[in-house]
Amino acid sequence: MYAVITRVLVEPGSIDEIAALFDETNRALVAGYADWQGAWFTANRETNEITVIARWTDPASYARLRESDDFQQVMSRFANQFVGPPNVSVNEVLVEM
Repeated sequence: MYAVITRVLVEPGSIDEIAALFDETNRALVAGYADWQGAWFTANRETNEITVIARWTDPASYARLRESDDFQQVMSRFANQFVGPPNVSVNEVLVEM
Protein backbone atom coordinates (compact mmCIF):
# COMPACT_ATOMS: atom_id res chain seq x y z
CA MET A 1 0.00 0.00 0.00
CA TYR A 2 1.05 3.59 -0.62
CA ALA A 3 0.19 6.85 1.11
CA VAL A 4 -0.06 9.91 -1.09
CA ILE A 5 0.47 12.83 1.27
CA THR A 6 -0.54 16.28 0.09
CA ARG A 7 0.21 19.34 2.21
CA VAL A 8 -0.80 22.88 1.35
CA LEU A 9 -1.08 26.21 3.12
CA VAL A 10 -4.47 27.85 2.62
CA GLU A 11 -6.01 31.26 3.16
CA PRO A 12 -7.00 31.94 6.78
CA GLY A 13 -10.62 31.03 7.45
CA SER A 14 -10.96 28.83 4.34
CA ILE A 15 -10.50 25.35 5.84
CA ASP A 16 -14.20 24.54 6.27
CA GLU A 17 -15.02 25.68 2.73
CA ILE A 18 -12.17 23.59 1.31
CA ALA A 19 -13.20 20.56 3.39
CA ALA A 20 -16.75 20.84 2.05
CA LEU A 21 -15.45 21.10 -1.52
CA PHE A 22 -13.19 18.07 -0.97
CA ASP A 23 -16.14 16.09 0.38
CA GLU A 24 -18.31 17.17 -2.56
CA THR A 25 -15.79 16.36 -5.30
CA ASN A 26 -13.45 13.59 -4.14
CA ARG A 27 -15.79 10.58 -4.23
CA ALA A 28 -16.70 11.06 -7.89
CA LEU A 29 -13.11 11.89 -8.78
CA VAL A 30 -11.71 8.57 -7.51
CA ALA A 31 -14.75 6.39 -8.26
CA GLY A 32 -13.17 4.81 -11.35
CA TYR A 33 -9.93 3.86 -9.62
CA ALA A 34 -10.02 0.40 -8.04
CA ASP A 35 -6.59 1.03 -6.46
CA TRP A 36 -7.90 3.91 -4.34
CA GLN A 37 -8.45 2.72 -0.78
CA GLY A 38 -9.58 5.85 1.08
CA ALA A 39 -8.38 9.18 2.41
CA TRP A 40 -8.19 11.44 5.42
CA PHE A 41 -8.64 15.20 5.06
CA THR A 42 -6.91 16.85 8.02
CA ALA A 43 -6.28 20.45 8.97
CA ASN A 44 -4.20 22.46 11.38
CA ARG A 45 -6.26 25.59 12.00
CA GLU A 46 -3.40 27.32 13.84
CA THR A 47 -1.10 27.17 10.81
CA ASN A 48 -3.78 27.12 8.07
CA GLU A 49 -2.31 23.94 6.66
CA ILE A 50 -4.29 21.12 5.12
CA THR A 51 -2.92 17.60 4.86
CA VAL A 52 -4.66 14.93 2.80
CA ILE A 53 -3.47 11.36 3.23
CA ALA A 54 -4.82 9.08 0.51
CA ARG A 55 -4.27 5.33 0.48
CA TRP A 56 -3.54 3.65 -2.86
CA THR A 57 -2.66 0.07 -3.75
CA ASP A 58 -0.70 1.16 -6.83
CA PRO A 59 0.91 4.62 -7.08
CA ALA A 60 0.65 4.47 -10.89
CA SER A 61 -3.13 4.80 -10.50
CA TYR A 62 -2.64 8.02 -8.52
CA ALA A 63 -0.30 9.29 -11.26
CA ARG A 64 -3.01 8.64 -13.88
CA LEU A 65 -5.59 10.42 -11.72
CA ARG A 66 -3.31 13.42 -11.21
CA GLU A 67 -2.79 13.76 -14.97
CA SER A 68 -6.51 13.51 -15.80
CA ASP A 69 -8.60 16.45 -16.98
CA ASP A 70 -11.14 15.76 -14.22
CA PHE A 71 -8.45 16.10 -11.56
CA GLN A 72 -7.15 19.32 -13.08
CA GLN A 73 -10.66 20.81 -13.19
CA VAL A 74 -11.34 19.92 -9.55
CA MET A 75 -7.97 21.28 -8.43
CA SER A 76 -8.68 24.57 -10.19
CA ARG A 77 -11.70 24.97 -7.88
CA PHE A 78 -9.38 24.73 -4.86
CA ALA A 79 -6.52 26.85 -6.19
CA ASN A 80 -7.87 30.29 -5.28
CA GLN A 81 -7.78 29.28 -1.58
CA PHE A 82 -4.17 28.00 -1.70
CA VAL A 83 -1.38 30.26 -0.45
CA GLY A 84 1.20 28.28 -2.42
CA PRO A 85 1.49 25.11 -4.48
CA PRO A 86 0.66 21.77 -2.85
CA ASN A 87 3.56 19.61 -1.70
CA VAL A 88 2.84 15.99 -2.73
CA SER A 89 4.82 12.90 -1.80
CA VAL A 90 4.13 9.25 -2.57
CA ASN A 91 5.27 6.95 0.23
CA GLU A 92 5.29 3.18 0.55
CA VAL A 93 3.54 2.06 3.74
CA LEU A 94 5.96 -0.25 5.54
CA VAL A 95 4.21 -0.68 8.88
CA GLU A 96 0.54 -0.26 9.68
CA MET A 97 -0.66 -0.36 13.28
